[in-house]
Amino acid sequence: MSKVLLAAATAGLVALTSTPRYQLRVVDETGRTRWSAPVSSATTVTLAYTNSIYGALTEERFAVTPDGFALADVRSTSEAVLAYNGLSAPYRRDGAFLVAAASAHLREIVLRVGQTGRPRLRVGTTDLPLYQAGEGTRLVITVAPSP
Repeated sequence: MSKVLLAAATAGLVALTSTPRYQLRVVDETGRTRWSAPVSSATTVTLAYTNSIYGALTEERFAVTPDGFALADVRSTSEAVLAYNGLSAPYRRDGAFLVAAASAHLREIVLRVGQTGRPRLRVGTTDLPLYQAGEGTRLVITVAPSP
């Protein structure tokens, strides 16, 4: 193997092994882990649901951080959802969605499964059907270093 190829292969291996790995956990109010998934700082986490007030599909997109989540944007099929959440216009269009930039850091995401929202969590390419925890269930989503 040439020195150039060996250096490139080594650099690629270092990049893969140096990417911090974390575990995303979804825990209910009893402390039971309902779902978990491996994540890294490159993983996008999307909380998708139907807004209970406006009946509109809504997505909150987060980046994983070492101590939680960074909210990147909120997308909805209704401008009213974005305005209700205090997100400033103008919004950009992405297919059926209007997208508002957002900026917030959360150590955890807390939600209660509602009657109509059917929340789902998309972790990279994996879908977690949070609504299956049952109506009224309180869920806490956290990120922690992998063991």
